[in-house]
Amino acid sequence: MSDVAIRLEGLTKRYGGKAALSSVDLTVPTGSFAALLGPNGAGKTTLIRCLTGMIRPDGGAGTVLGVDLGPGYPPTALKARIGYVAQTQALPEQMTAQELIGLCRGVQPRWNDAIVRRYMDLFGLPMKQVVRQMSGGMKSQLALTLVMGGQPELLILDEPTMGLDPKNRHEYLQVLLADSMETGCTVLLSSHDLHQIERLADRASILVAGRVAVSGAVDDLKQEEKRARVAGAVEEAALLAVPGVRRAVREHGGWLLFARDGEERLGERLRALPGVTGVQVFHQSLEEIFLSYV
Repeated sequence: MSDVAIRLEGLTKRYGGKAALSSVDLTVPTGSFAALLGPNGAGKTTLIRCLTGMIRPDGGAGTVLGVDLGPGYPPTALKARIGYVAQTQALPEQMTAQELIGLCRGVQPRWNDAIVRRYMDLFGLPMKQVVRQMSGGMKSQLALTLVMGGQPELLILDEPTMGLDPKNRHEYLQVLLADSMETGCTVLLSSHDLHQIERLADRASILVAGRVAVSGAVDDLKQEEKRARVAGAVEEAALLAVPGVRRAVREHGGWLLFARDGEERLGERLRALPGVTGVQVFHQSLEEIFLSYV
């Protein structure tokens, strides 16, 4: 088994004259719980659709579970290894959960009834209720149950917790984390729930306007991404010339800076600038890092 579940290099997708994805580079190690973050319209769903074979990219290269993106992707053998839960569930409204389980059992070669029973019991889902009578949250839970019954090696989820209340959302994500750690399943999760993502994901990539703005291990991002306040009469150009500083915002009496650098080095470099009278360097949460890029 490869140590990389997803590898993308320069992936591009255009709709007419608009670029939905622009030279996207992304690596998701096997067995990781990776978060794909970004504002609405950033290209997250387009990227996921390229990975699942629903659409074809216009340029670039990549592999998913060792299989190259390209003509004929994804082959039938790969489909059985990937689980996908969409943002909007498209389950047959007239079927019951029991009927859907029987249908999936008949077409999924890796099906495991014990896993399905465990998820049904955990979420408290009724076997005999038809889908159209289920809430949005119940549909999300049922979709995950059906996908996990196929024992995927790669699980791709596009905003799967929409419609779930905070308690059920927490439970849903905790189950995902526990199962991915136990089975070695790689998870790629697109979500706006940054508080939960910071607690669960070991990697995060922030997509902005079709490009990966930053990507890496969550702990490394929180260690390297800094916010600083600088007091004194100093020009913006001088601040932006400091290694690691990528953005400066004028504040009353000084500047708010966003940088990617070690805390000690950044503080030393800023204090050495002419006109600087004070410097404060702050750690950032994943949510603050996200907001600083978008």
